[in-house]
Amino acid sequence: MNCVGIQREQPILEVTPETFDLMYETNLRAAMFLGQAAARHQIAAGRGGRQIHLLSVRSQLALRGRGYSAYCATKGGLLMLVRQHAVELAPHGITVNGVAPTFIRSDRIAPHMARPAFRDFVLERNPLGRIGDPIEVAGPVVALAADAGSYITGQVVYIDGGVTASQ
Repeated sequence: MNCVGIQREQPILEVTPETFDLMYETNLRAAMFLGQAAARHQIAAGRGGRQIHLLSVRSQLALRGRGYSAYCATKGGLLMLVRQHAVELAPHGITVNGVAPTFIRSDRIAPHMARPAFRDFVLERNPLGRIGDPIEVAGPVVALAADAGSYITGQVVYIDGGVTASQ
């Protein structure tokens, strides 16, 4: 399970090479080589396996009025990495999938949700009209990791209360 990721908000005209490189190295390059290392171990063991990457709805959707160029680019790249790794590792019985949540209730999001304008923005665009709970991310991860998920590969599950369906 790869759940490493960072975001540094910078409008397109202000993105620095240092920030872009940091986000690329953390969000995409690390996933590439973690997946490779896991695959080497899984192939050597000869029992197949599962790889699951944490993406974001930003792998599919841009965000108007915010500086998300580097973040969206790296998460979009991760989406294609999931698909390519799935195809390459399928002959070894290894599945590769992703889960892509939107805002999920956590200590990290709590200060933002305390701001009425931000909270209203998030809730207004969410068809279910609420913030997700961590268990709602954990459930699909468990399903993808279990034997019941053994025929699913190269897919990304968007855990977003319908945001990607409505955008």
